Amino acid sequence: MDTATKTDDKKEIENELKIYQVIKPYIGHCLTLNHDINNPLAGVIGYSEFLLSEEDSLRSKEQKGYLNHILTCAERIKKLVDNLCEEKIALEEKVDLRSITDSYKKIAKKLD
Repeated sequence: MDTATKTDDKKEIENELKIYQVIKPYIGHCLTLNHDINNPLAGVIGYSEFLLSEEDSLRSKEQKGYLNHILTCAERIKKLVDNLCEEKIALEEKVDLRSITDSYKKIAKKLD
């Protein structure tokens, strides 16, 4: 392996490590956010669906419209939070610290 390739490999590994170090704190926050938002949203969505299933007990069509709007908004929020968390977790999964560590060890041995 020539010096240029070693340098390129080292730079790539260093870049991956930097990315991982930047996103790691966000992943924990994201999981907490997902949990803290999705739990109350489950209640909003569940009760909205329940009330809509008991359509005969609603006083007016206007109430059905309000419930549908609440349900739509809650589902949009849930989807946004889920997508945000999936994106951050997917970024974390792309970084394999073992391979990075192994690569550093190999490079260090070759440079010695």
